[in-house]
Amino acid sequence: MKPYNTLTVNGQARRLRRLAFTVLRQYDLQVERLSLVTNDMNGIFRLDVHSGQKYILRVTLPETGHTRDHITAEMDWLAALARDTDLSVPRPIPARDGSLVVEAGAPGVPEPRLCAIFTWVPGTNLARHITPPNLSRLGELMARLHIHASTYQPPVGLSLLRFDRVYPFTDPVVLFDEVYTALFSPRQRLIYRQAYDRVQSAIDRLKAGAEPMRILHGDLHQWNVRYYRGVLSPIDFEDLMFGWPVQDIATTLYYFIDSPDYHFFHDAFQTGYTRQCPWPERHPSEIDTFIAARGLGMVNFVLNDQSPRWKSQATEFIVRIERRLLRLMPDLAEIDI
Repeated sequence: MKPYNTLTVNGQARRLRRLAFTVLRQYDLQVERLSLVTNDMNGIFRLDVHSGQKYILRVTLPETGHTRDHITAEMDWLAALARDTDLSVPRPIPARDGSLVVEAGAPGVPEPRLCAIFTWVPGTNLARHITPPNLSRLGELMARLHIHASTYQPPVGLSLLRFDRVYPFTDPVVLFDEVYTALFSPRQRLIYRQAYDRVQSAIDRLKAGAEPMRILHGDLHQWNVRYYRGVLSPIDFEDLMFGWPVQDIATTLYYFIDSPDYHFFHDAFQTGYTRQCPWPERHPSEIDTFIAARGLGMVNFVLNDQSPRWKSQATEFIVRIERRLLRLMPDLAEIDI
C-alpha cells in the first residue's frame, strides 16, 4: 500500500471514504449515498439519508491545533448558536452515544481522525454573490456572532487557540528561520520583520486594554458563508479561537484587500456591523494592521506545509503578500538596503 502522503488528493479521498463508512457505524442515520464534496484540506462528504435529509460529514485534517478540545468547543458553540439565536448555522448531530465528536481510523490513513456530522446548509458560496448589500449582511452576521460570543463560554477545561500572538495556530513561526532565507530578499525580510513587530504591538495593546477576549469564528470569509434566498449562513467554525472582534473583522476584510472596490466593500461591511453593535476599531489603522496579520499568517502556513503544491508557490506567494503589506503599511515602502 502506498504511503498516504504520496497519493493524489483524490487518492487520499478514497481512503478517507473508507474511514467515513467506519464513522457512520456510530450514528443512527440511514445513509443511502455518501459523496465527496472536497478533500482540499479536510475530507468533506455529503450524506443523503433515507428520509430525504442531507448532512455533512467532516473528517478533520489533524493540523494547526484541530484537537479534540478544539472541535468540542466548535460543536458546543454551534449548538449554542442554534439554541440561542435564529441564525442559520450548521447544527452538530450526536452519535449514538451522544458524542458530537467521534474518532475513527482506516487502513492506509496514517492516524486516527476526529470527525463530526452537521446538518446541511443550503445555498452557494457568498463569493458568487459579492455586492455591497450582501457585504452589509455579512457585517451584520459577524456582529451577531460577536454579540452571542460576548456572553457565551466554552466548556470549562478546554485548551483552545488564542489570538494573543501574531500566528495563533500551533505550527511553529518559521518566517525568519535561516532555512527560508533564500526565499526572501534582504529588503523583504525587513518589511516582513517590521510588519510582524507592528502586529504584535497591536496585540499587546489589546491585551493591555479592558476588553476581555471572546470566542471568534476566526475564518469568516466569503467561501465560509452560504448564500440562500438573501440569507447568509456561516459555516466552517473549525478555526474558532479566543480573540477580539477587531481581529475577526480584519480576517474577513483580508480577502477583499486586492479589489479595486475594497473601500466600498469595507464601508458596506461596517454599515451592516454597526446596525448591531459599535465598530470596535479603537486606533487608526488597527484593522489594517490585523489584515496584515492574516497575510503574515498565510505565509507562515505555506512555509510550514509540506505539500509540493504550496512549496512550488512559496516565492510568488511571498511577493504577493509583500505587496499587500506595503498597501496596508505604506511607510514600509521607505525601507532601503
